Amino acid sequence: MSTALYPLVPPFVAVVVLIARLLIDFGYKLGLVDKPNSRSSHVGAIPRVGGISIFIPYIILGLGLYLAGFEFVQANLPYWFGLTAIVLLGTIDDRLDLSSKFKFAVQFAVATYYVISSGNYVDNMYGLFGINELPAWLGISLSIVTVVYLINAVNLIDGIDGLAAGTSMLSLYLFSTLMGGGEYFFTFAFIGLGLIVFMGFNFSDNKKIFLGDAGSLGLGFVLATMAMEFLFSGNGHMEHLNLNPVIVAVLILGYPIADTLRVFTIRIAAGLSPFNADRRHMHHVLLNKDFTHFGATTFIMTCVGGIVFMNKSLAPMLNSHVMIVLNIGVILLIHMFVRHRSVQLRIFWRSFSRGIFNPVKKVWTRYVTN
Repeated sequence: MSTALYPLVPPFVAVVVLIARLLIDFGYKLGLVDKPNSRSSHVGAIPRVGGISIFIPYIILGLGLYLAGFEFVQANLPYWFGLTAIVLLGTIDDRLDLSSKFKFAVQFAVATYYVISSGNYVDNMYGLFGINELPAWLGISLSIVTVVYLINAVNLIDGIDGLAAGTSMLSLYLFSTLMGGGEYFFTFAFIGLGLIVFMGFNFSDNKKIFLGDAGSLGLGFVLATMAMEFLFSGNGHMEHLNLNPVIVAVLILGYPIADTLRVFTIRIAAGLSPFNADRRHMHHVLLNKDFTHFGATTFIMTCVGGIVFMNKSLAPMLNSHVMIVLNIGVILLIHMFVRHRSVQLRIFWRSFSRGIFNPVKKVWTRYVTN
């Protein structure tokens, strides 16, 4: 990220905090609230304004940088137009509860526009399963479906406090680092800081807000476009990797991809629609095992971080196909441990997470949300 942008960081954070606090009251007045239902774990209506609080300042910042002549913004207009459309779609959905068919139609239109206009798509499998370069029509089609899948995958894991925000922040950091920082670190720096602000409110007892569809769909689009830019061979982001780039991208987005695929498989096996709402997500499993929202979120984030570290450490010694088997095995072991050793795990993790994060929460509550 250009050093010229560093002075913008403090005012950006201040604006996100200010908008979040102001929109708490307006959220109730405008009907941008999440009312509890049979799948909810909260009581009372909660404003769904977290995503708006982050993305309105971010998009306005992008507009300002475009007018100021910053090349990395001017050269990436499909991203900014697509993000604006997705955030607008999510905001309207938070208020009107749009039909799933309409939302999918808009998402496919935006994904198609972004992939074709930007030229970023999965054009190579880099030898995975013996496949290398893909025909343009196949790569573009696969990429459009993938973008829509990722947009909805992030939206589907947004079921407990901090989970979608926390895992997305980790993914943003990993993508920006692997792509060499610079302009890519801009996305992590500003959206990541916005997510930290949001999580402070999200875990608050008296100023609680949710991301809403504007936030979760927006995050899904940002991560999907970063994945496309990372995987397009023409951008040259994979020369320094010691693991297949496709596997790397899947690992970075591992939790929303794996959890959504797992839930879809269970629902289809049960004869239900894959989009049938239920409590089968891993975060619901942890809540049913008496984990708190905070405990479930930090546990999942730690597992994701641990798997990424394991792959970084072992990739130089093992080939990509062995790493796939190893990752599947580790995920199954974690799942079995959660299922059959939940009491011991919950007791340990509650003590561990409270000892580390409770002091931070107290400071945030005292000086920001109050």
